[in-house]
Amino acid sequence: MKEITILIATGNPNKAREFREILSDYAASHPALPPIRLLTSADVGFSGEIEENGASFEENALIKARALSSYGYIAIADDSGLAVDALGGAPGIYSARYSGKGDAENNEKLLAELADREDRTARYVCAVACVFPDGDSFTVTESCEGRILREYRGRGGFGYDPLFFADDLGKTFGEATPEEKDGVSHRGRAVRAFARAFYDRLSAASRPAKKAPVLTPSQRAFLRSLAQTLDPVFQIGKGGVTGETVRQISNALEARELIKVTVLETSGMTAAEALAELAERTGAAPVQAIGRKAVLYRPSEKHKKIELKNR
Repeated sequence: MKEITILIATGNPNKAREFREILSDYAASHPALPPIRLLTSADVGFSGEIEENGASFEENALIKARALSSYGYIAIADDSGLAVDALGGAPGIYSARYSGKGDAENNEKLLAELADREDRTARYVCAVACVFPDGDSFTVTESCEGRILREYRGRGGFGYDPLFFADDLGKTFGEATPEEKDGVSHRGRAVRAFARAFYDRLSAASRPAKKAPVLTPSQRAFLRSLAQTLDPVFQIGKGGVTGETVRQISNALEARELIKVTVLETSGMTAAEALAELAERTGAAPVQAIGRKAVLYRPSEKHKKIELKNR
């Protein structure tokens, strides 16, 4: 079975090891799935700084993954941090640079900010982003709930771990063994969620498209008349017809049977070109391409809406 290569946007060997182990375990437990070969930034000679100027964990993870996707591999990246309820979610995406110094100073600042607070609930959050060579992308986000203690417990882990009491463990991450932490941590959960989502997409992509229905001239004319009352449900823009676009349009066809799509000039495609590609990749019948609009039809067994037999 052909191996899949994924490039992870990190130079941290421990993070790469965690990703590699979880992905390998998932693939091993699903023998029909292809194994994964994981490369790091260093493996492709990338040593530059990536400006993480997003407004959320998801945005920052996508920024990092997109920066590495230019190497032609499937690229993944994560962004994580601590969100404290009483501080409005802070330190959040600024967790690593909360004090502008190091871990010890970050912890002392956190304790000072919460000195008079009774509500000390918090969570570690991790987002994992994946970007495919064709520009298709997705993110998953997971968290680990807990609270911030008033004193340090344990010497393990790093960052805020000695202050973060994990509800699932009944102890701080600083007191937990690496195995205990990996079992419930935000990053461990996010990587496992990524593995499920990633392989689900691979499985969906490997399934053959449904055979397109053959329409008679009168059936096609009837569908065109119906399409006149439809509003476009998708836009094909920059990047053209991506894997994510195909997935969304296929789902829409399953629910509606007949859909209209707008093909923007920024896509670099005509409506006829987009219609032909979408029809081939979704197993739908091309109904019409007019102006910047494309219309597709595919019957649905679960959501039958259009009767064509007698037309």
